[in-house]
Amino acid sequence: MPFYIKIITILFSITFLLFFIKIVSNRSIKPFYSFLWLTISLLMFSVVIFEKFYKNIATLIGITDASFLIIISVIFFLLIYVLYLSIKISEMSDRIQELISFTAILEKEMRKKNDN
Repeated sequence: MPFYIKIITILFSITFLLFFIKIVSNRSIKPFYSFLWLTISLLMFSVVIFEKFYKNIATLIGITDASFLIIISVIFFLLIYVLYLSIKISEMSDRIQELISFTAILEKEMRKKNDN
């Protein structure tokens, strides 16, 4: 990896980490997401520090370019994240249906009371 790319990556990961710390200190993010974004920022930083390690793993697996290994890892991570979001959306959909039903029942009861 060229030196200027390393510098850009380090600056970007530090900026991302500082932004993440600011968000966590404001408590505007849930713990799961804070762990998720902390992991992402540390992985970005580790690309520069452990570049040889990633190259060795790529060679061991049979991948000639270590950047391909990183891309595959990011895609795998994103797939897990999309699965998690799909589960949460399904749970929220169920909750919304319950709330709609509950609201309709309450509205019906209020109309009965107002009619009497």
